[in-house]
Amino acid sequence: MRHLAILVLISLSIGCKSLLPVRTTDTQHTWSTYQDVDNVVAQIRVGQSLDDLRTLGLDIDKTPNVESLTYLDIAKRFGLIGLKDHTLVVPDGVKKLMDAAENGRAYEMTVESTTHERVGNFWADFLQFRKKTHITGWKYTLLLIVVDDKVQYVLHKGNPNIDKLEKE
Repeated sequence: MRHLAILVLISLSIGCKSLLPVRTTDTQHTWSTYQDVDNVVAQIRVGQSLDDLRTLGLDIDKTPNVESLTYLDIAKRFGLIGLKDHTLVVPDGVKKLMDAAENGRAYEMTVESTTHERVGNFWADFLQFRKKTHITGWKYTLLLIVVDDKVQYVLHKGNPNIDKLEKE
C-alpha cells in the first residue's frame, strides 16, 4: 500500500507542469511581428492623408484595436489641462489639434502578441502559495493626430522583445 501511495505521488508530480495555464494575447492579425508594424509606422509622415495610410496598410476604420480620441483626451495626456508650467514644449501637431478641437481626432493603436505561461510547481500555484508567470512576445503602440484628414503628429513606442517573470 505504501508503494502504491508513492507511485501515485510520483505520477502526479511528473505531469503537473502541464496542468499550469498558458494564455496568449494577439490583438490583431494584420502584422505578425514587431518589425512588420515598425516598418509601416516608419513610413508615416506628417501631411499624409488617411487614404495614404490605407495604402501603407493602416486603415483607421478597419484595423482592429484602434481607439479614437478627442482633443480633450490628448490635452489630458500631454498635461495641457490646468497647465501651470509654461516652459512645457507642446509639439506643433498637438497645438493644431487643440486649435481644431472637434475638427480633429487622434487615434491610438496598440498591437501585441504575448504569451503568459505559468511556470513552477503546480501544487504551489494551485494552493496559492507561489505563482510565477513567464511573459514573452512583443508590443507596439502608435498615436496619430489627424486634423482635416491630414496627419499632424506621429508618436510611437514599443518593446520588440518582452521577456519577464512575474511572481505573485
